[in-house]
Formats: sequence, structure tokens, C-alpha cells
Amino acid sequence: MKTIKFIAVSALLFSVSACARRAGDTRDIEIRKGMSARRISYLLEEENIISSSRFFLLYMKITGDAGNILAGVYRLRENMRFSSLRRKLTTGPNVLIRVSIPEGFTAEQIAARLYREGVIDSREEFMEYVLDRNLRGFLFPDTYDFFPGESIRSVAGKMRARFQAEFTDEYRSRAEELGMSVSEVITLASIIEREARVPEERTVISGVFHRRLRKRMYLESCATVQFALGEHRDRLTYADLEIDSPYNTYRRFGLPPTPICSPGSESIKAALYPDDSGYLFFFALEDGSHEFSKTYREHLNKQMLLRR
Repeated sequence: MKTIKFIAVSALLFSVSACARRAGDTRDIEIRKGMSARRISYLLEEENIISSSRFFLLYMKITGDAGNILAGVYRLRENMRFSSLRRKLTTGPNVLIRVSIPEGFTAEQIAARLYREGVIDSREEFMEYVLDRNLRGFLFPDTYDFFPGESIRSVAGKMRARFQAEFTDEYRSRAEELGMSVSEVITLASIIEREARVPEERTVISGVFHRRLRKRMYLESCATVQFALGEHRDRLTYADLEIDSPYNTYRRFGLPPTPICSPGSESIKAALYPDDSGYLFFFALEDGSHEFSKTYREHLNKQMLLRR
């Protein structure tokens, strides 16, 4: 008797689906987390995706997929067949959000952009995840496609995976040659990313920092002080340079404890392959380029000439 009933109901549902009106326009439908199959069925009927919420709900129960509908945003046609709709709703969202993360973005800036674009629900939770897993600098800047409401773990995982693909075995071997860990390389690359406005200067700036590290000189990077301050300032004051922070490379030797931003591929490469010009000092010019010097006296003289 149950078998006959199942066949009869299935046949009825097939006829309802097969006889639906001709497919119409497409529209984006958001299935939110926690929505019941009944509420979803009503929503689909309201949006003219199906003609009968009652029959669709029954169909989903019969197929055993009433509890398998995945949350997210779907691009669906009006008047869809039940079988096609069930397949889409149980496979997962098919509308993606494309987000571009620029080189040099801090983790906080990345969180803000993902939140603004509707990829994540909470900037604070994203930052907690990043800090808990030491992901500063390892969220690779690139263009990504995310699902609306995608988990923070998945979002960060995609960006971390992109970094791992970028940091090749050759780079790992080179880091070992330099006596640096991957984290140290990325920390240095992040400083280069923030300091270099002219692409051709990346390796020169890298060379300055490598030599300073070897000589146990302060790195004296304004970019690290900006990070310590937690805000961008067009000009730093002497008081700013006195800030008590492990990121203040005017007062702390060596590299900061973590990267200050997510460096791009060219800055990572520059950190691994510095130039051998012998420069130890540089300062920024108004056009964003830098003036480099080998001695402190030369460094001061060049600054004095510019002030005249």
C-alpha cells in the first residue's frame, strides 16, 4: 500500500513539475541559514520559481532532501522543474561575490572589505580567526570568488592556499639560504610592500633592510610605526617615533613580530633577492620615490640639499 502511495504521489509531483509554465526570467534568491524547508518553499513560490509550495515541499520530503537545502544565494529561473531545483538547492549556492584584495592591505582592511562586500558577517570574528592562526601577511592579495555567507574558515583558507601556491619550493630553499624562516621573509616583504611606491625600488629597499639586519642596526621603517599607531599619517612626528610598540623599528632591533600587511608577489621576491648596491639609508621624496645613500653623512647631506 505504501509503495502504491509513493508511486502515485511521485507521479503527481512529476506531472506538476513537467507541466509547469515555460521557464521565465532568472533572479537571485537568498536562502538564509536556519530557514525551514517549508519557509523556503513559500519563498520560492512568492518569487515565482515554483507554482506550488505545497507540492514542492512534499516532493522534497519524498526525495529525502527537505533537510539538505544549503544556505546561500542562488540564481534561479522562474517556473523551474522540481528535479532541477532540488539538484541546485542541494548542491550549493551558484552566485559568487568577486572581491579584489590589493597588495599591501592589512588584515583589518581585508576584513573590512570582505564585510562590505557581503562575504562575511563579522569583521571582529574574522580578525579573531586571523590572529588565532597567525595569518597576518599570509592572506594573499588577489581577486577571489566567494559565496555569500561563506564560512570565515573557508574564506581565509582560500587566501592562505593562494599564498602557499605563490611561495614555491624555490622560495623556501632561498629562505633557507638566507637563514630566514618563511614568516621572517613575509614580514620583511610586508615592510617592503608598504615602503616601496616605485616598483623598481623594491629590491633596493630590500637590500637596505638586509644589510641593516646583518649589522644589527635599527630598520627605522616608517611603515612599521604607522602600523604601530593603527592609522595612516602623512607625516610622522618625533613623538610618533617614540611609541612603545614591538612594531616600532626605530626603537626595537630586528623585524617586527608579525607582517604588517599582505605583500604581493613582487615584494616577496624582493625580500628573497635583495640588490647588492651597498646602500644603508634612504628617505622618501615627494613623488613617492626614494633617495638612497651608503653612509649616514651622505644621507644627511642629501636631506640638507633638498631643504635649501
